[in-house]
Amino acid sequence: MKKVFSIIIAGLMVSAQVFAVAPKDVCGQFKGDLNIMGEIVPDKDIYLLPGVEANTLTFVLPHFGFLGLDLGNIVQPNIRVAEDGTLSVDSTTMYMGEPLSMRVGISILEEYTDEENEGAKYYSTVSPEKGQVVLSIAVPDLGDIIVIFEGNKVANNNYALNNGGFEGDWTDNEPQGWHSFVSASGILANVIKGNTEQFVSSTDVRPGSKGSQSALLSSKMVLGQKANGTCTNGRVNGGSTNAADATGTPENGAGNYNYSDPESTGFNTAFNGRPDSIVFWAKYQPADGNIANEANQARVNAVITTNARYQDPETTDEHAAARIGAATLNYSAVEGLGWQRLAVPFEYDEEKAEQVPAYILTTFTTNKTPAGGTSTKNVLDSLYLDDVELVYNRELKSFRIDDNVLSFDKKTATVNDEYCDSCATYIAETEGVSAQSFIAFDNANKLFYIYVIADDYPQSGKYNLYRVLFNDSDTPEPSAVDNVNVRNTHIEKIMLNGQLLIRNGENWYDIYGRIVK
Repeated sequence: MKKVFSIIIAGLMVSAQVFAVAPKDVCGQFKGDLNIMGEIVPDKDIYLLPGVEANTLTFVLPHFGFLGLDLGNIVQPNIRVAEDGTLSVDSTTMYMGEPLSMRVGISILEEYTDEENEGAKYYSTVSPEKGQVVLSIAVPDLGDIIVIFEGNKVANNNYALNNGGFEGDWTDNEPQGWHSFVSASGILANVIKGNTEQFVSSTDVRPGSKGSQSALLSSKMVLGQKANGTCTNGRVNGGSTNAADATGTPENGAGNYNYSDPESTGFNTAFNGRPDSIVFWAKYQPADGNIANEANQARVNAVITTNARYQDPETTDEHAAARIGAATLNYSAVEGLGWQRLAVPFEYDEEKAEQVPAYILTTFTTNKTPAGGTSTKNVLDSLYLDDVELVYNRELKSFRIDDNVLSFDKKTATVNDEYCDSCATYIAETEGVSAQSFIAFDNANKLFYIYVIADDYPQSGKYNLYRVLFNDSDTPEPSAVDNVNVRNTHIEKIMLNGQLLIRNGENWYDIYGRIVK
């Protein structure tokens, strides 16, 4: 049987109060519980994207599971939103894959009464803060399966760096989101807190910047040795007269390093994404002006970590275990010692693909080596920084219909064939570490829409939309005989001790797909 995509019509929710809801105001990511016939699946994500028609939404529920199997992404474009937040869309007939192997009718219920739960009422409504959707899936031989999503909108700033332009007021010589020696910890903190001139605001901004400020890091001669200029969105620890000594513990305050600690309020940066790269502008000016000198290399190191203490440089196995991915670069000055734009890709540990990002520790320094560089007493290494940002790729790398790879012209591809949503295998390949693709079938207009989003969608609202057009003149009617390989199985359902059990073929399943003897 050929693989096809299931599409389920859906929407989202809140209370019955009256408010004016515009589609653009409710777009984003929602997280909550999915209720499938009384069984709760917690922490499910859904997305509301701008609809392909004006003033509508596209609903996405990734990886819908039924009978314990992943039946594909639920994607429905052109959902209408009333001023009171009520969602509506014409009901449709869709194909659902294994283990049901049949077409099903799917619709939104504006109102649903759960008679088995003391008459509890549910509504398909949405607001900028929360949402609820009631789906009715009419499965032949099984009846109506009711699926209810209830959740809150994901609203945080945990996908970007705070104040990447170093703008605004600098308090004690530190801008919002960044720190240096002034706020250092460690047994030498009182000594190095006087290094206020090593991290200062500058009006020398990168070409084309919309801001008015940048950051200037400078080295310094301390007790006859160089002290690199540094800034971090974590915290500096000063605990050794040996610049290269990074050993120490939080308890003894020894060692020189930058760190992020969940317990260190105000000196960590909460973070939930997997970006592709960190991009920034730098104007590096080594003291001797020699761009070919390998000793003259500044450094950036951005490390995404779990919910654990981490320090740069790493000195223990615990530090390495907390690292999920990192973007690291030692770089030289450019000819003329002017501004340059640098993009540094993140490299992720494949063995930690299931670990959840919790923080990001980013460090800039005037030299890759502690006490390095070519500073003298009178001429110092300096590094200007501006417009630091994290980049998420969200491109469609390729799209195949069976073995036919389509070519897209300005995000549109045309197929010289008849339209059919279940006659072939459709595979979208994306460009981006966290990129996800969702295919919406528009039967009325004989189109495919391919949405591509990345981890930062809840914050940035950015997405890419691609279209696949078909040249046939008549939309073929779906045929369960021609287009769907219907298995000759008998499906039954029973309620046993309050639990729904379903027989498909020779086996009985619970709602999670576990075989029940």
